Amino acid sequence: MRLKSLSAVFALVVAALFMSAAPSSANSADGTIYKCGRYGNFPLCIYYYANAKGSKTGIFGKVHNYAANPYACSSQGCLPYRFEEGSTLGGYGTLLKNHAEFVYNYNDTSTRVYYNSGWSGPADQWDPYGWGTYFGNLNYTFNNNASQDRLCGEC
Repeated sequence: MRLKSLSAVFALVVAALFMSAAPSSANSADGTIYKCGRYGNFPLCIYYYANAKGSKTGIFGKVHNYAANPYACSSQGCLPYRFEEGSTLGGYGTLLKNHAEFVYNYNDTSTRVYYNSGWSGPADQWDPYGWGTYFGNLNYTFNNNASQDRLCGEC
């Protein structure tokens, strides 16, 4: 009987560890890079070429300026966002700012891509994942994109 109790406790502890390790959009930090897809963090996936072609990168939430990743800073400054998925595809390693042509919004909120840094100027808006227009070629910001923002009020 004692062995069954210990096994049950062990199973609960392991399950709790796995559940706490899974990232979620509720606790993801703005500007964090994630793998593109619905893996628990739901980024905006940005492609180098139109029609979901070429290298890509997934970024969660708000980004003030694609030229400065706040999570990649040192005393020398901040590194820019780059296309980081698809090392054998066109655009891999290229700066993201002013080089994106297509997006796929995996997030549960609408997201905008802006022409200027600081969320200003013309913008392309993408609906939440699974609703309306949540992927497609950029229009107003095709190869002229500098920032992104989630449209969800207090998120």
